[in-house]
Amino acid sequence: MAFSEGYDAIKSQLGLDIAQLILDSGDAGIWLWNVQTGETIFNDKWADIIGYSLQELLPVSIETWLSFAHPDDLSKSEQLLNAHFKGDSERYICEARMKHKQGHWVKVLDKGKVQSWDENGNPEWMLGVHIDITEQWLKEREIEFLHAKLQKFTDNLPGFVYQYVVENDGTAYFPFASSKVFNIYGCTADDIKNSADLIMQTIHPDDLERVVKSIEKSRIELCEWHEVYRVNHPTKGGIWVEGKSSPIARANGSVEWNGYSEDVTEEVKSNEKIQLLTAVFSTTSRGILITTPEPKIVDVNPAFEQITGFSKAEVLDKNPSILSAKQQPTEFFELMWERLIHNGRWQGEIWNKRKTGEVFPELLTIDAMYDEHGQVSHYIGAFDDISQAVEKRQLLDELVNQDPLTKLLNRRGLDIQLHSFSHHAANEGNQFSLIYVDLDNFKLVNDTFGHEQGDNLLLEISEQLSLQLRDKDILARIGGDEFVIVLPTLAKLSVCQDIAGRCQKAVEGVAKRYATKVPVSASFGIALYPEDGKNAKELLATADEQMYKMKLKHKASPLG
Repeated sequence: MAFSEGYDAIKSQLGLDIAQLILDSGDAGIWLWNVQTGETIFNDKWADIIGYSLQELLPVSIETWLSFAHPDDLSKSEQLLNAHFKGDSERYICEARMKHKQGHWVKVLDKGKVQSWDENGNPEWMLGVHIDITEQWLKEREIEFLHAKLQKFTDNLPGFVYQYVVENDGTAYFPFASSKVFNIYGCTADDIKNSADLIMQTIHPDDLERVVKSIEKSRIELCEWHEVYRVNHPTKGGIWVEGKSSPIARANGSVEWNGYSEDVTEEVKSNEKIQLLTAVFSTTSRGILITTPEPKIVDVNPAFEQITGFSKAEVLDKNPSILSAKQQPTEFFELMWERLIHNGRWQGEIWNKRKTGEVFPELLTIDAMYDEHGQVSHYIGAFDDISQAVEKRQLLDELVNQDPLTKLLNRRGLDIQLHSFSHHAANEGNQFSLIYVDLDNFKLVNDTFGHEQGDNLLLEISEQLSLQLRDKDILARIGGDEFVIVLPTLAKLSVCQDIAGRCQKAVEGVAKRYATKVPVSASFGIALYPEDGKNAKELLATADEQMYKMKLKHKASPLG
């Protein structure tokens, strides 16, 4: 990581741990700024964000930032800086545009904090980062453009957009309705501007009570209104209409809905087959959901609600991904869709989540339904909660792969982990290391105090070894007094030696409480992948050999 001039002088003055800063910042541009003198230091990533090398920008100062920042953003930046200097904010955070070398604007999230103050309490050195958020910025602008375009073409939609109001006295009317209201109800926007009676009169008598009750429920609970019902159109005859709207409580106590209705007659007819299938499965214990090809959930059965905790209303029109526990990699779903599209069917185990957030495994089958043109019209997913079966399977795995005394991985469990690490490391170019730890003179504890105390010592040693490791590190007990530590992503010998040394001292610290003729200690050996071996057998053999050499040295010492 390269920095501009002045960095070496200032890093010791501020006591900054730049190595840790780099780890925390990732690909962020780093800046150091003397608020009083204007002296500024940048790293190479800061320059890279705007398309330059650090060398091209030298010499750098605060003027470098001012020359590339968008003029319209500098005032906001200055206000936020002054607020931070006054103590009104813990950090300075500002979004600003910067001119790229190629002429376009990029957007950065500028974050910083004063690191030192002078004797008068004025800010001196400030440290911060620039994070490139251009992609997010461009997406937001695109969304704004699409929203404006949607507004412009509202009247060209097949259905009609409306605002519906119910006053406190029960009076209902449509303050706004797009011109397509005629296609749905056979009336004009002016016909319903002061009263909704004309529309209510067109709703099929068998559906009217249901529609009225659903509107009242939406008014009281302020929940989304969504109904499919029949309308007696004056020229089209009987049609099916789907209406959706969201309620808002007004300050005067009335409620307004903003929504959309469309003619779904053809869709209802095409869904008759799905409705029959849904009825067939309505009493099954298997959870069922039906989606469109997009996919969008169009129906679920009671068992789905019972298993997931989601009501039908909560998932309709949602993507099935709302159920995903996100425990499978992207490749899993890519392969699932590939087989589903090719074969029209997929079955397998998948992890989903309930409404409570609880993750659970399910056996899922997805079948494609096709229309008369051979195109997918819907997907039907049926699943069973297999939590108990998976728990039993996991328990069996634990019994087979776990050391019964310490609950650490045993030799079999370690071999599985090492095989996985070796496989992924070979494919992805990763590195890892392992430490083979063997207890010296442990037999004396059993001989002196008995096996029960020997087991207690092993438990204490296991606990102390674990405390020396990171959460992602693996500790296994592969023999009576033999342990193996696996260090993912770590393959630097000096660091491994430091860790092994800490483990060695931890063992000796615990063993002091067991006064044997010769004190219990630990010997260790280290193996790095791929230098010392490319599979579990080779790595363990190398580490064991190194450990044995240390053990011989211990035996040759006066303490034995």
